[in-house]
Formats: sequence, structure tokens, C-alpha cells
Amino acid sequence: MSKIVLFTANVQGGILQFTLQIYKTLMEEGHKPIIYLPFEIKDCDISKIPSKNIVQFHKTKRVINQRPYWLIAKKIVSLHPDYVWYMDESVICANIGIFLPSSIRQLYTAHDAGTHHLTNKLSLRNMVLQQYTRAMNMFFYKKIYKFILLSEQSIITFKKSHSQFSKKIELLPLGAHLPDVESTIPVELESQINQPYILFFGRIDKYKGIANLLKAYSNVSQKALHLIIAGNGEFTKDEQKAISRCNNLTVIKRYIKDGEMRWLIENSTAVVLPYIEATQSGVIPLAYFLGKPVIVSNIPGLTQFVINKKTGFICDDDQDLEKALITMNVEQAKIMEPSIVLYYKQYLDWNRNIRKIWDKL
Repeated sequence: MSKIVLFTANVQGGILQFTLQIYKTLMEEGHKPIIYLPFEIKDCDISKIPSKNIVQFHKTKRVINQRPYWLIAKKIVSLHPDYVWYMDESVICANIGIFLPSSIRQLYTAHDAGTHHLTNKLSLRNMVLQQYTRAMNMFFYKKIYKFILLSEQSIITFKKSHSQFSKKIELLPLGAHLPDVESTIPVELESQINQPYILFFGRIDKYKGIANLLKAYSNVSQKALHLIIAGNGEFTKDEQKAISRCNNLTVIKRYIKDGEMRWLIENSTAVVLPYIEATQSGVIPLAYFLGKPVIVSNIPGLTQFVINKKTGFICDDDQDLEKALITMNVEQAKIMEPSIVLYYKQYLDWNRNIRKIWDKL
């Protein structure tokens, strides 16, 4: 069995839960994983993990002074791992990876397949960081032993930009990385706890297609279930106007804690993903794991995980989305639940898929 350093530079959100899930699965499969993560993590309980299996560092971003990255790389080498598996696409991973010797095999999880999503807010700093990351990755990618892609669509997208690494790609279908925390109802919902609802969960941004969702829901809100939009980010002016036209809508615009996220999905009737682009989504396996159907737009990054009218509804246009919002009710969700549970077991089970990919490694 292998000794594996799971490295992340993220301090909050889904990547941390992804890291903990990979750690848990590798432990169950008999490997020896060690999590390497920042001291600055938020809303993430690591108290149940033995201290010998955790190494923390202070997160700093440097361009000229590479010494902090060299020191981290030196510490990783002292652990004598067989693999270093990067959990995120941070430029910090690249800065560390270039210092590691070839005797340590480096695995790289490309969540967004090397692309950048459409966004409502792209600062000058982020634009410069993107260019710097691309430049660093030109050197870093050459040292990667295997690129771990989380969906078939990710592989297609990644190959378009990085065809020279096609033979280094392995598929690990994205399962549910559900936080090991108690469900906590958001305070905004305490007065409507027994009301069935359709949920949009995640960061509020342009590529999520919230404008399309609001447009469709404003036309059918009197006939459809309650809609909850929960996530951090900024609405556009058009989205703000659309919100004002919707009845039966609750917006929770802030960072959603892990316990709240769990409650929101567990108690939903269905989850809606009206995205306009995606290579995959961590929301779908979370919904399936909890037996919830999904409503998705017809883009390959989402439809590759959906059996239309069995595990959810695939929507070609605004009219389809309106119909799905009306059709999806408690009874319909219960009809779909057996197909959803079966799909998760067959395609998204972590132990099965980790075992399969490790046999290839």
C-alpha cells in the first residue's frame, strides 16, 4: 500500500471536504494518507484525524521569494511519500511541486480541467494571477505523473488545452464529499421548516446560469414549489430585478457553512443546476448521495451524470426549465429516488473508484 501526501492550499469550502473524503477512502483501502493543509482553514473539523496524519503550514503567496515553497517541499520530502496528490489547482501547488524530486510521483486534480469559468467579477489581481498560474504550470505540469480528472467532460476539455499530456490522464468520477457534521438549519429558514422546496446551492456567479433560473421561475412561481437560492457571491443588476419579480423565493446570500449545506440538501425536494458551462459539479453527487433528483441544463458537464426522467430532468431551454420546475414535486422525487440511489452505487462510489484508479497507478 502507498504513503500519500494529500496537499491543499484551500482554507474553506468544498475542496477541503473533497480532501477529507479522499483521506477517508484511502484509509479504508489500506493506504497511508497524510493531509497537508493551511493553519488558516475555516469551518472544517479535522479533530477526528490523528495528529500524526496531519501537517499544517502558514499560507503565504510569494512570487520573487520562493523560500517558503522550498521549505514546504523539503518537509514533504522528509515524510518519504510515494505520492503527493494535489487536491486543488492553486498556484501554490505549482510552486511547491517544482521543488519535489522525480522519485516522488505527483498527482494533480484538475477540477476545472485547466479552464476558468465565466464570472461576474474578475479583478485585475485575478487576471494577473491567472497569467502567473499559466506560466508556472508550463513547468509544473511536466513533472506531474498523472492528472486526475473527475468526469468524462473534464477529460475532453483538458485534452483541448493540454493534448501533450493525454497519456497521463486518469478518470476518478466525482462522488459526494459530504461533511461529517450535524445538519444545521439556516436561521433564515426557521419559520418555514416544513415547506417543500427546490434548492439552488453554490457560489453565485455568471456561469451558474442564475439569470435563466430566475427568468423561468418568475413565470411559474405560483405553480412550482418554493425556491431557495443559497450561496455566496454577487447578483447582477438584472438578477436583482428578477428576484424582485419572483414570488415564493428565499435568497440566502452569504457563505453557507457545512452543516447548513447538509441541511439544505437533506431537506430539499430536488436540486437545480441551471449552469451555462461546467465540466462537472460536486452538487450532483451530493444530491444523489442523499437521494435527491436534479434539474439540469443541457450541457455535457452536467448531463453526463443524469438519466433524464430517471434521476432528474434535463432542460434544453427556458420552456423545459419552467416545465421541470412545475413537474418536480414531492411525489415525483420519491418516484425517482430508487434510480438515484442505484446510480450512485454503480458510478459514484468512492471506494470502488479509488480502488480502480489505484490499480492503474
